[in-house]
Amino acid sequence: LSALLLATPAASALDSDRQQPLKIVADSATLDDKAGTATYTGNVVLTQGTLKINAEKLHIRTDQGKVDKVSAEGDPANFSQVPASDQAAVVATARNIEYRVREQTLILKRSASIVQKENVFKGEEIVYEIQSQRLKAVGQSSQTPKGEEGKGRVEMILPSAAEIAPETVAPASTSSPVSTPSPKQDSPTP
Repeated sequence: LSALLLATPAASALDSDRQQPLKIVADSATLDDKAGTATYTGNVVLTQGTLKINAEKLHIRTDQGKVDKVSAEGDPANFSQVPASDQAAVVATARNIEYRVREQTLILKRSASIVQKENVFKGEEIVYEIQSQRLKAVGQSSQTPKGEEGKGRVEMILPSAAEIAPETVAPASTSSPVSTPSPKQDSPTP
């Protein structure tokens, strides 16, 4: 399933992004070097290479001087990254975004979505394992307040074959399209 949505070698872009400086711009910041935490508030923008996070509030936790976890809050907060130089950006949106740097895991909560080109995946909670390109979504989390979006369903939107750009359509002699998932990949359960 994640191959349909995010069929890209994520590791190559992530490696080059990690070599870039980390820049954070915000209205205010509170740093605690002893605790290894920093909190940024007000129109926060974090960039590192192609990785970009926009949020109203951003909390960073470090471990042994290295960023371990980034938590973003907003209405909504956004995470984007270009997975490879020849691929479209992957854009993740949710009210709460947690990026676990060491595990290379992105956890989206409350009105979550992941978009790449015309491919859209929505749920109340989405967990995306960047390295393995595995994605798991839940329609309604137990913490979702009543009346909010996420009526207990997961939604996936893929473009029709007619909408796919000519350079991405497999030649007529090929029996299977480029984005066909392998049987080993997870798929949502209705």
